[in-house]
Amino acid sequence: MHPVVSRLASLAAGSAAVCALALGGVVAGLPSEAHAQASVLLKHQSAKAVVETVDHDARELLLREANGHLITIEYGSAVRDLPHVNAGDKLSISFVETLGADLAPPGSPLPESTLTTARGYVHGHPRGVIASFRRERAKIDSIDLPTHTVSFSTEDGSSHVAVLRTQAMQDFLKTLKVGDVIDITRMESISYVILNEQTEAAQDAANAAAAAGAASAPAAPVPATAPQSATVPTAPVAPAQ
Repeated sequence: MHPVVSRLASLAAGSAAVCALALGGVVAGLPSEAHAQASVLLKHQSAKAVVETVDHDARELLLREANGHLITIEYGSAVRDLPHVNAGDKLSISFVETLGADLAPPGSPLPESTLTTARGYVHGHPRGVIASFRRERAKIDSIDLPTHTVSFSTEDGSSHVAVLRTQAMQDFLKTLKVGDVIDITRMESISYVILNEQTEAAQDAANAAAAAGAASAPAAPVPATAPQSATVPTAPVAPAQ
């Protein structure tokens, strides 16, 4: 698990969001849509970890993976909708990171960074999700198609140069020209499921109780059948003359 997880609570776009265009460690690319936008999957990892410490004041979780690596998750004051996690909890973690860029329509408002959280249950186990969407607007200053290089400036006035190493981004670059304005979105998401033994025991007990309740439920009464009509005795047949 990459320590980038610790940036989930940071919603300042910054240059890190746009400079990631130059990353070469892309595991998968998503096809561009109508040559107007592109999106790539930068990272998708899963791991098992144990909660080492919970710092409620700093709103940080320190996790230890099975290989001994430590992970810090900063969930920030905006995160209020997650299951309560304690030291010693066993977690199953999934981390996803994507990068997208699309042409900004003329006169459109500046993109806003957001943080989304959710909680629920997976097979009886508490689950939490934190997703950070860091968005920034940039203006194309120069394009070099043979080297897949683009330079651009962001709203804070800083300049950047990136070499695009994925086919989706390279195809997107071919649709751009100097002076175009693009919106860049970096999404980082971490989801975790609490896999504690007591949680499993409680779920097993609940399942057993439900099964026992179903077995002990009284059988449905059998509807009474309508009484049969009485048989009328037949008169004796007179002997033949």
